[in-house]
Amino acid sequence: AKISVMLDREFVMACESCSYKTARRGLLVLNMVLIIFAIVFLGVGGVSLAYGSSFGNSLNKYCQNICNAGEVEAPNADVGCACDSNPPQTTIPVVAYQAPAAGIVSVGVFLFIATILGCIGAVRERPGLIIAYIVFLVIIIIMQFGFGIAAGTVASGSAPEASGPFVGALNENYMYFDWKTLDSFFPPSCYYAQANATVDSFSVKTNYTFSFPACDFYGKCSNGKSAQEIECCVNGQCNFGNSNCDSGNDCVMKFLGKIAAPVAVVAFLSLCIEIAALVLACIIRPGPIKKYGV
Repeated sequence: AKISVMLDREFVMACESCSYKTARRGLLVLNMVLIIFAIVFLGVGGVSLAYGSSFGNSLNKYCQNICNAGEVEAPNADVGCACDSNPPQTTIPVVAYQAPAAGIVSVGVFLFIATILGCIGAVRERPGLIIAYIVFLVIIIIMQFGFGIAAGTVASGSAPEASGPFVGALNENYMYFDWKTLDSFFPPSCYYAQANATVDSFSVKTNYTFSFPACDFYGKCSNGKSAQEIECCVNGQCNFGNSNCDSGNDCVMKFLGKIAAPVAVVAFLSLCIEIAALVLACIIRPGPIKKYGV
């Protein structure tokens, strides 16, 4: 009977030891994958930050040109601009659209540090490092989920910073915003139609051309003044089948998608791997000596 009990105990210990070794090796593999994701986070976040920064600089330059041109004889010709600033600046909160990208960059940095701790802790079987790894990973998962949600709301246009200062400012006045000056960020369909306005600068009047989407902001139309607007209007609705026809709202959504959608995708892409790594880290945390008596 004693021999049978000893054999059963050794069998259980052998199974537990095998489970520990499998979890340890699995954690090492997952950490190698997470290092790749950390680099992806840094790359995607950095590109989105640069894209948003370039957009903000272009907006500020546009506002300076509009505000310094003189009195424009068109209602709300300085839409999206604060001409009383020195120098004039945009009122569109571009920084808010960059926040999820900045967040995912910080997640990438923390994740890289965490994976190093996890690898060292698993290789050297140091419970202290594994505990630090678990703490890091929990914080990273929470941050990553939060920034992913934030990026998703920006990409969908439901974020207050998008639906208010951006969409709200352009909704009624999209024809008095020169979309063509931002041709690096918007497709040609977003500045297909044109209208002229008179600029009075030091008693010298010159014409200023605004380029804008040929359809109303939300996709309707009323056979406007320009030939492009007439071309894009079919039975009171925008002819989206024509590649030249677009609405202001769709143009805004395309930009927000470019700056935020990649961040949202990568933020949620690795969550399952991180949760699996967290489970494996909890399994090996006690260490082989403490848990298995070897």
